[in-house]
Amino acid sequence: MPDITMCNGNYCELRETCYRYKANPSQYMQSYFCETPIKDGKCDHYWECCPNCLLINGNHKMSCPTQKIQINL
Repeated sequence: MPDITMCNGNYCELRETCYRYKANPSQYMQSYFCETPIKDGKCDHYWECCPNCLLINGNHKMSCPTQKIQINL
């Protein structure tokens, strides 16, 4: 369960790469924004993540298809 306020993603173009939308909610207790927090076309609560593996800060799981392998010679 993510210990964050999640977003329902209504009318949001960034929802497919936002952790607040993509994370798996708790089935018992999960908080959501009452309204999508978009103002003037921007979201102050946008939290970028990989749409495939949900990791943040440019990190990826080994099984993620977007993971890039770097070999230093």
